[in-house]
Amino acid sequence: MNIISAAYADAGAPAAAPGGDMSMLIILVVCMVAVYFFVMRPNNKKRKEMQKLLDGLAVGDEVLTNGGIAGKVVKLPDNKDYVMISVGKDVVLQMKRNYVVAVLPKGTLESF
Repeated sequence: MNIISAAYADAGAPAAAPGGDMSMLIILVVCMVAVYFFVMRPNNKKRKEMQKLLDGLAVGDEVLTNGGIAGKVVKLPDNKDYVMISVGKDVVLQMKRNYVVAVLPKGTLESF
């Protein structure tokens, strides 16, 4: 009997105000905007900068790969997917272009 009387006691409570769900919608929108400005926008900006770096590669540039290999660009094939990097005397590596993470200042690498 206690359970039933407790259920009837809640029935007399005032109903939620209409439009009370609007505050939840506002909070959701604010969270979505925050995610855009703190996550998506910086990621897009970084991706565009990286694409600009990769498009600007030229023969003779000294580059660093994401594997930590530093070398000099010796050839840019026509397929735009790969780059030929010289890492030592008579040692040339063919790597995916998107593995290049930085262009080093001229004269960073020792001549071989």
